[in-house]
Amino acid sequence: MSFINNFLKNHPLKEIRINNVVGKYIVGGKSKIGFIIFPGGGQDVYSSYDLIDAYEKKYKVISSSIEGFNDLSSYFKFVDKILEIEKIEKVIIYGLSLGGFIAQHYVRENKDKILKLILSHTGSTRSIYIRKKVIIPGKFLYFFLPLIPLRFLKFLVRKNSGRVQAGSSDILGLWKKYSSNENLAKRKMFIDRFGLNFLNRKYLSSFYRLGINMEKEEKSWRWEDLKNWSKNILIIKTVNDPLAQDNGVLKRYYPMAKEHIFQETGHLSPFIRFEEMKKIIEKFIVK
Repeated sequence: MSFINNFLKNHPLKEIRINNVVGKYIVGGKSKIGFIIFPGGGQDVYSSYDLIDAYEKKYKVISSSIEGFNDLSSYFKFVDKILEIEKIEKVIIYGLSLGGFIAQHYVRENKDKILKLILSHTGSTRSIYIRKKVIIPGKFLYFFLPLIPLRFLKFLVRKNSGRVQAGSSDILGLWKKYSSNENLAKRKMFIDRFGLNFLNRKYLSSFYRLGINMEKEEKSWRWEDLKNWSKNILIIKTVNDPLAQDNGVLKRYYPMAKEHIFQETGHLSPFIRFEEMKKIIEKFIVK
């Protein structure tokens, strides 16, 4: 049986109804310590298969979808219900890109049950770069989104997202330089199987509305809120990331956080350089 077929067999999709929303997630492992994944904006529950495969022998690893949720409160009720059902007592959180923004909000409400927080290629709505490159263009695009056929939107994303995220046209060259053949083969399996199936109107609405909610909520944050707790945070970033430059805001929020900076592979470092990132995360977790 191929890796992907075996993975899907052992990680069936689960559902929980929160009010009128059916939240979806997958889980692997048996520990009472959870490894909770908040996926990036261009990901579904299966996109984090590599993290689940890497950590489910030690933790109970969970990946969830934001689809259908239009505010942080309801989404966090969904996450808390997962923890209750899966009997998880303490958690390690990994947030990538959009998921990193969400993770920061979740930690502020639940830091007593969180052991570690890993912020990967993410930022803050207070970052000038994030506002210019993500927030303002995102609001503009969402206004015209109803006029764009979904099929055409998927075509544009499929043709351009890799190059835009990597900050390079030679994406294959970056994979060959920094990744193992096995890592690339597995990633290709999941891309070929699922593609952009997750990209629908409901998902895009959740993406936008959660983003607006986070922008509003962050205005009430104080710089000192997590100052002392920030020793439990690892910030992972890439110098040439075209989507997530925080302009030093994260370090101001989290002055005691550990930091690892990649070179060259842009917003795709967590995938292209997964083996390296895994070692960095493991070293941070065990300390």
